[in-house]
Amino acid sequence: MKKLFLLAVCMLSMLTVSAQMRPTMMFEVGIGMSGWTGDAAKGSNAIFNPRVGVTADVPLNEWFSFQPGLSWVSKGAKMENDVKVNQNYFQVPLMAAFHMRATDSFDLVFTAGPYVAVGVNGKTEYEQNDVTTSWKTFKDADGVGWDGFRRFDAGIGVGVALDFPHWIVGVDADFGLCKVCKDGPRNYDLFFSAGFKF
Repeated sequence: MKKLFLLAVCMLSMLTVSAQMRPTMMFEVGIGMSGWTGDAAKGSNAIFNPRVGVTADVPLNEWFSFQPGLSWVSKGAKMENDVKVNQNYFQVPLMAAFHMRATDSFDLVFTAGPYVAVGVNGKTEYEQNDVTTSWKTFKDADGVGWDGFRRFDAGIGVGVALDFPHWIVGVDADFGLCKVCKDGPRNYDLFFSAGFKF
C-alpha cells in the first residue's frame, strides 16, 4: 500500500511538471529603431520601424527553453543625401532563453542566439528639389552608390523580457553579420515589444 501511494505521488508530480513545461506560443508586436553599422554606414541615421511575429517557447527544464520564431521585420536607414532605405524581411530567430523567477507574478527572461532573414520587399526614396524618386530596394540601389541590396541576412540577437502568465513585454536587439550589399554596411535594430500567449 505504501509503495502504491509513493507511485501515485510520483506520477502526480510528473504530470504537474509536464503541465508546467508545455510549449506556448506568443504573438508579439514591436516598435523600434533600425540602422546600419560599419565604415560604409558613415553619414547614415537610424529610422523608426515596426515588427510583428510569432514565437514558440519550448521548455527544456525549469530554467532554460528554446524559442524559435517567425517575424516580419522592417529595417533600414536614412542617408545624409536625402536617401531613405527601407528593407523588409521575414526573419527566423533561434533563441536560447534563460528564465529567472523574479516575483510570484513574473519571470525575468534573457535570450540570445542567431537569426537568419530573407528580404521580401522594400522601397528606397531619394528626394531632391522637392521631387521624390523611388525604386525597389532589393532590385537596384544605384541611388546610394551601391550595386544592389542582398536579400539574405544573418546575425546575432539578444534580449530581456518580463514574462507574465498571459503576456510578455521586453526589449531586444539584432546585430547583422552580413553586409547589406557589396562594400556596404550591416544591419542593426533595437525593438520594444509586447505580446500575449496562446
